[in-house]
Amino acid sequence: MKLIRRRRREVPALNTTSTADISFMLLIFFLVVSSLDIEKGIMRQLPPVDKNETEKTTDVRKEQLMSLVITADNQLTVNGQPSDIKQLRRQLTDFLLRQRQQHLLTIEPAPEADFGTYFQVQHEVVAAYREARSLYARSRYKTSYGQLTEEQREAVRQLFPQRIAESYDTKGGRP
Repeated sequence: MKLIRRRRREVPALNTTSTADISFMLLIFFLVVSSLDIEKGIMRQLPPVDKNETEKTTDVRKEQLMSLVITADNQLTVNGQPSDIKQLRRQLTDFLLRQRQQHLLTIEPAPEADFGTYFQVQHEVVAAYREARSLYARSRYKTSYGQLTEEQREAVRQLFPQRIAESYDTKGGRP
């Protein structure tokens, strides 16, 4: 009887020299192709912090004040009258063109109101300021607000400053 010798088979080795290069290229590819989330927010310039300054009260006549209230059921009232957010930009633009720098907007959202409604109102407020400034620039300088010189833009911003007072219910909130 013949003894059969089994030959030992060697397992072929896997060549891993280029694995690191491929992984690095894939990492770079996904970093370049993927998009990062852009934070969205409301552009507001807050007043500087002055610890010595005390609160100042300002008398505002009723015709110089526009009160925007967002109710708990996401309804908008303008000066106590129900209004639609779609009409808000036109109402604000007319108000700003009438009052110019003597205006004051108050925004009072209910704690139960949706953030989406609040941001829609904020968007319309910003758009109304932009539209009022643009309309004034066209009538005064015969060009768009974007085409004005920096001095002219500053003069228009001084005429239509963002005077917005917001109040929040800090006691309550959502359950």
